Amino acid sequence: MKNWKLKEVTWIVAASALLLMVAQTSAQSTERFYYWVTPYPSAESANRYESFVIELDAAKKAEFDPVFARGPVFFDGQIAAGPAPYNKNYYVPGQPVWNWHFASIGNFYPVDQYPLGCISTLDPNCNAHPSEIAANPAQWIADHGTYYFPTKYVILGRAIDPSKKDALANVSNRGMTGAGEKTLITGLIITGGEPRNVVVRALGPSLSARGVQQVAANPRLEVYRGSSRLASNTDWGTHPRASRLAEAFPGLVPEDGKEAAIWLTLTPGAYTLHGINEMAPRAWCSWRRSTWTWRGSSRGERGHGVHHWARGRPAAHGHAEACPSGGTGFRASLRN
Repeated sequence: MKNWKLKEVTWIVAASALLLMVAQTSAQSTERFYYWVTPYPSAESANRYESFVIELDAAKKAEFDPVFARGPVFFDGQIAAGPAPYNKNYYVPGQPVWNWHFASIGNFYPVDQYPLGCISTLDPNCNAHPSEIAANPAQWIADHGTYYFPTKYVILGRAIDPSKKDALANVSNRGMTGAGEKTLITGLIITGGEPRNVVVRALGPSLSARGVQQVAANPRLEVYRGSSRLASNTDWGTHPRASRLAEAFPGLVPEDGKEAAIWLTLTPGAYTLHGINEMAPRAWCSWRRSTWTWRGSSRGERGHGVHHWARGRPAAHGHAEACPSGGTGFRASLRN
């Protein structure tokens, strides 16, 4: 009897362990990972501002990780007509969902390796842009099949998480700005799991009409992630996304051509804005209010300026607050 009880207990424990292993395996098999696919920097698509998202299961992620450890990744797979809620174009205001998606992912390739079948620049299966498929996904598939290797697009960053939402609250600072050690630096952290559109501006000449004294004639704005400079601008109309900025967010176009403006699509992380004024020592910085929560910090040599962060649709523009004692304005607004 004692031996039977021992065997019974052993069997129950073994069965419990087996059930636990099955449950863990089932959970792992359903886990999904999402990657933002953006234009390859050296390709002609770099200025098209189209992007999309692919979904990987745990097994495919295990194949992806060692390739990604070597650098940016190309991939191929099979596409299907119809939307997938995660497959968004984050470069566009409102972040619309594409009307097609990758139904399955095939292989991953380092950026220096192409399949032999995709050398031709005339092959639509290897050179089509997302918008060309979106024009009529069913017809594109009927004409070319489901295979797609987007050679002009690449995975540059780690996984995103569309299920994590972010928020924004006001942050502020005051400080004069100049060049070098007198540069006004403001830090911000984008939370959540998705890329966000952000418009940053450096205002100067237009502030004179508002009674601001000693404005900068040609302010410069730089955006950094860590020590890497992501973008810079002095005359807003010279930026590659200037025409798209004017179309999507006309209320954020600077009044003077010598002022700076940059439209960026940023993934979650920490960034700094550098407001540089090589001609005058004053700065005004403002961002707008929203319902989202962000974190921010700033450093300046001395003096004053005001920063407020914001989010909204192109038509939802908040009121800008000016510093009472003047200077150059640095503004950033979050756009969905």
